Amino acid sequence: MFTGYPAKFEVFGAVKVYELVKIYSLFAYGFEKPGVVSLPRLKDLEDVAQKTVFIVPIKNEEPVTFEGVLKAIPHHSPIVVVSNSSLRPFNRYKVELDIAKSIYKMSGKTIVVVHQRDPIIAEKLRESLPEMLDEDGLVRNGKGEGMLIGALIADALRAENIAFVDADNHIPSTVLEYALIYYTMLSFSESKYKMIRIMWAHKGWTTEEFFLRRFGRVSTAINTVLNKVLSFKRKRETDIIKTSNSGEHAMSMDLVKMVEWGSGFSIETQELVSILEKCYIDLDNGYCPALPENIEIYQVESLSPHIHAEKGDEHIAEMLIASLSAIYHSKLADEKSKIYILNVAKELGYAEELPKIPRYRYPEMNARELLDALASESKLSIVLT
Repeated sequence: MFTGYPAKFEVFGAVKVYELVKIYSLFAYGFEKPGVVSLPRLKDLEDVAQKTVFIVPIKNEEPVTFEGVLKAIPHHSPIVVVSNSSLRPFNRYKVELDIAKSIYKMSGKTIVVVHQRDPIIAEKLRESLPEMLDEDGLVRNGKGEGMLIGALIADALRAENIAFVDADNHIPSTVLEYALIYYTMLSFSESKYKMIRIMWAHKGWTTEEFFLRRFGRVSTAINTVLNKVLSFKRKRETDIIKTSNSGEHAMSMDLVKMVEWGSGFSIETQELVSILEKCYIDLDNGYCPALPENIEIYQVESLSPHIHAEKGDEHIAEMLIASLSAIYHSKLADEKSKIYILNVAKELGYAEELPKIPRYRYPEMNARELLDALASESKLSIVLT
């Protein structure tokens, strides 16, 4: 792959946020070209793939779509599926297990499939992360909670990097494109603390009136808000953030263990907020774990459009409020920013006080013990290696 060289960036304390770069060749290696980034050898592609674990959160998606996503992830990268799909009255999760088993039998690919509500996971998190459990003693429902579970499993698999892809992507080849973006940019960065966030070229839904939208509704609103809040803080206008709600993103395990994870749909925005809180707002207080290094955040525009299932207006509203809340209740937002965010929420039809979304630190625990317990004791989860 050839991407544009990410030469321009803005600095927020110890955080470098790079301007959006584009793809110039989807598959290329072994050539040195001025102004572009690529991997020098095919072996380098294989090496970073082996060190990168893909995490696929899923909840009641179409089986054929889910199967396509799994098959599109390069063979060298292990997969962790974290499902919160229904177990009854119809066991959708069982279908997901069968798909994973079939792929494993045909390819021998390492696949771990866990259910978010598995009692084994809750038991292992009870001491180190009790706030992530609900009144039933199980892990809370929520995308962010599932992604954190996936990160723990990836840690147990000795991942150096993790990469997220959504399970509702109707075009499997775009998942392969995302993988090539991750591999290229993870290899390019020299920092231990790095993140790659993908902006879709266009976004479309499987509805009767098919239309490729340039920007998603949530991203359009939250990008604007986060940029405005950063502008207020720095007293210099910026529009650097283009990926506030990027579901497709990757990061190094060093960064994974540094960020605070947001509950539910706040997760993608909360990652950025947490990084900026620790290593921009609190930099002078010595709270940035990355010091003396910089954190590097890369933003890449995909070549392909992203076609996924339409989830409806209620889903959009839930994502908007969760993301706005993550910014509103952060150290980034002063009084001026809070008033601005509340006005945005009102314009979107939300007149109440923005709820405070739970945030989770990465737990201090033996991740391998969790994986071993799932492999030997769980009646829900499977480890295929």
